[in-house]
Amino acid sequence: MWFGIGRPAGAAFAHDRAEGLSLAPLPADDLSGGIRMYIDGEARALFCRVRLEIDTSTGQATEEIGYVRKAVVEKNIRPFFGKIRAVKLTTDRMDAYRAKRKAEGRTDATANRELSIVRTAFNNARKRTPPKVNLVPYFPMIEETTVRQGYLADKVYARLPDELPQYLKAIFVCGYVTGMRKNELAKIQWDQLEFDAGLITLENYRSKRKDPHTVPILAGDMHDLLMANREDRQANRPLSPWVFSLDGIPLKDFRTSWKHTCERAGVPKLQFHDMRRTAVRNMRRAGVPQLIRMAISGHKTDSMERRYNIVDGEDLSIAKELMERRLKPAVTASGGGKQKTA
Repeated sequence: MWFGIGRPAGAAFAHDRAEGLSLAPLPADDLSGGIRMYIDGEARALFCRVRLEIDTSTGQATEEIGYVRKAVVEKNIRPFFGKIRAVKLTTDRMDAYRAKRKAEGRTDATANRELSIVRTAFNNARKRTPPKVNLVPYFPMIEETTVRQGYLADKVYARLPDELPQYLKAIFVCGYVTGMRKNELAKIQWDQLEFDAGLITLENYRSKRKDPHTVPILAGDMHDLLMANREDRQANRPLSPWVFSLDGIPLKDFRTSWKHTCERAGVPKLQFHDMRRTAVRNMRRAGVPQLIRMAISGHKTDSMERRYNIVDGEDLSIAKELMERRLKPAVTASGGGKQKTA
């Protein structure tokens, strides 16, 4: 499945002019997976086509790719770049796009991601035979920090559940304990939970990493809140398959409720994704081996996990205690490190 950005002028694109959306089949020679973009050099306007990633279990475009199409390409990229000829796209024009997005409250990181979509289109157009474009313009990217800092302190965790609406408590605690992604949590169904074994199984098509893995159901808040959700489901909506839902509808976007909860709890900048970083940190502190931490949180590489390693004051206090404990015998043997006077 393909769709266009802009309004091409050639007769061959009459359908696109009329509908704004090309449903032409994939060319036989394009067998790559994921997002695939290129620019049609014959069009007077900048015309990008994107191959949608198809979920093999449903035959439909994945939710993540659908979001990119609706919220990024159609809403922002097409209106701004759609009428510009490919050969006329300049760095100044891209700087203007960044300025526009920042004026709308978006970050440099968001602008980087969106400009990279257009850059991907140019790069793929350049690789075609014959090339659809002869020159790939320079795409200015603002340097981003790779260190992730947000996390949830234990004392805040103790009071945050009291501020949350009931339907968010279980998904919050599960994210805090396991580090699962919000989108993965939202897709969990009751047939994936095994309370006797204390496990949640994530199938490959419901997981970002695209391979199955399991996470533990811990005793305490996590187990109790999941049981409460099951009892509510049995009493009120026995046909709903979703573990985390609001009146049987799976939770997807709860940013407003989350924002208000965090403001009441005194942590207005806390993001749900910070639960992921917090879980990795807590597992490391508890002595869980790295390989198992990665399996639970869903990280494929240790480089990704290292980005979540947060060293705070408590970590430094523990390090100080351990270092002093090691040095104590040496200091005692040397008379406390003091020089004797005659």
